[in-house]
Amino acid sequence: MPRDKTLTHAKIIQCMREEFLKYGYERASLNRISARVGITTAGLYKHFRNKEDMFFFLVEDALAAFKSFAESSTCQMETTIEYNPFNSDWAEFWADFIFRHYEGVKLLVCCSEGSSYESFEDDLIDLETGANKRYAEILQNNGHPVREVSDMQWHILSTSYVHLIFEIVRHDMTYDEAVNHLRFVGDLLYPGWKRIYRLDN
Repeated sequence: MPRDKTLTHAKIIQCMREEFLKYGYERASLNRISARVGITTAGLYKHFRNKEDMFFFLVEDALAAFKSFAESSTCQMETTIEYNPFNSDWAEFWADFIFRHYEGVKLLVCCSEGSSYESFEDDLIDLETGANKRYAEILQNNGHPVREVSDMQWHILSTSYVHLIFEIVRHDMTYDEAVNHLRFVGDLLYPGWKRIYRLDN
């Protein structure tokens, strides 16, 4: 009687998930994965093309979620006059977002070195920098004075913000710890952001 390939596939996914989380992409071993599954390494290629394909399978949903969020935020910023990124409870938003996609975010932030996704965090920083500068332009175009900030300063501010958000997965925080951490980040950074955009009045 043939073995159930669906069960085999599920076991491969579980084993490769544990392998990447423990060793990271660069040190992950297909030999270890296949041994744990109980198949040959060649047998893995019936399910995934290569190690990169395996990693993408595990992070695909998280990547799509970040892309969707970025597109939605850009659309709101460009089309909604009342748009104000400081009006919402971003602490709970980001905690909910990350915990919905926790495994993928953890892999992208902590385990992607050596893969084609190792620049994930830097790419997000670039997106954040561009979005912050664009928001300043929108405010200025609507007659709202904004403090002059250099390109390097925008980059430093965005880097700090993104890095601090991802401390959640670097330190394996619980949901409640994550919310408290992000509220602390907001208390730390948002007054400065508001002064830059002159939204502190």
